[in-house]
Amino acid sequence: MTTVADAPAAQPSSAVPTREELVQRAADLVPLLRANARRCHEERRVPKENLQALKEAGLLQLTRPRRYGGFEIDTRTKVQVLGELARGCGSTAWVTTLYEDAAFIVSLFPDQVQDEVFADPDVKCTATLIPTATAVRQGDGFSVSGRWPFNSGCLDAQWVAEPAVVELEPGQPEVCMFLMPYSELTIEDDWYVSGLRGTGSNTVRGENVHVPEQRMLRMAEAKEGIYRSEINKNSPLYRIPAIPYILTSGGSTFPGLAKAAMELFLERLPTRGPIAYTGYLQRSDAAVTHHQVAEAAMKIRAGDHLMLEAADIVDRHAASGEPYGPEERPLLWGMVSYSNRLFAEAVEILRGASGATGIHESQAIQLVARDAQALATHAVMMPTTGIEHYGRALCGLEPDTPFL
Repeated sequence: MTTVADAPAAQPSSAVPTREELVQRAADLVPLLRANARRCHEERRVPKENLQALKEAGLLQLTRPRRYGGFEIDTRTKVQVLGELARGCGSTAWVTTLYEDAAFIVSLFPDQVQDEVFADPDVKCTATLIPTATAVRQGDGFSVSGRWPFNSGCLDAQWVAEPAVVELEPGQPEVCMFLMPYSELTIEDDWYVSGLRGTGSNTVRGENVHVPEQRMLRMAEAKEGIYRSEINKNSPLYRIPAIPYILTSGGSTFPGLAKAAMELFLERLPTRGPIAYTGYLQRSDAAVTHHQVAEAAMKIRAGDHLMLEAADIVDRHAASGEPYGPEERPLLWGMVSYSNRLFAEAVEILRGASGATGIHESQAIQLVARDAQALATHAVMMPTTGIEHYGRALCGLEPDTPFL
């Protein structure tokens, strides 16, 4: 077991920054993140300089409990902060998303587990959702074995929550999350991809890892907002059911990627000359350019509206404690998925409008486009999946996935 006895104790937050302050802190980091984006891509991990800047800005403590120095921010703030970071670097924003999601997940475990993990004020945790492992009861806990792909941010993290199938009752398999230190796992160097390369989303492997009972969380309960923390149970943040929370987090990177594509396109536009084989001497004078920019801008505005409305739905339920209606969870998934489709389409319009010069590695917009293409393949973010779930609900059908 990882020991944290020598780590400096985290201190409670004396003052929580406002939403505006946190969003501005993220915006202030955009020049640095954008300058390091190509390096992040080439090194296949987030640069230490980026992580240090995030730490100094307080953007790695958004979702941890206030008693450990965190801010316990609401969902709208989370969406806006992560979106700002993505304007600078998609990989850095995605890794930050995973660190914040995992801190949220750790905050749902028993309080003594939180004390152990958050004793280190600089701790970083990650998590995945695909139950590609198994666990069996062993002594005072469980023995967990398996391989988990897509562990974004694993190279700089200390803890990970991984899902595995286990029989808590004989003959009744279910999925549980098991919190483990990375020191007891093996990271496989297999993240060689075209986009979001800097997330370092490698496969993690474990063999007969002993996990104490208190570091297990039942997904069936987490899905309904039933958690194991006594201290956090009355906090609006920590009574959000896991799936709505994860959906809104996952969709937070795409708005920033689309806005980055727009900024980069407009930045180059005044210096771009004729459109080949036409009478236009300046691309900015061409009607086709006007249509492309306007259509991309409208898709971004519409996507923003959907993402923020989804965040507000989650926050309203968190504040009131009222359960979700039968159509609301599919609606959330549909809203996030459709917004992602709009953002992806906006990026593709602007990439195409950038012409042949836009595919050069020296042009930042090609990296934004690759990150957007990669994000659009994420199983949770894939538009066809979320839209289908919402359509089933509208047609009066029951969900066909346990993820809802």
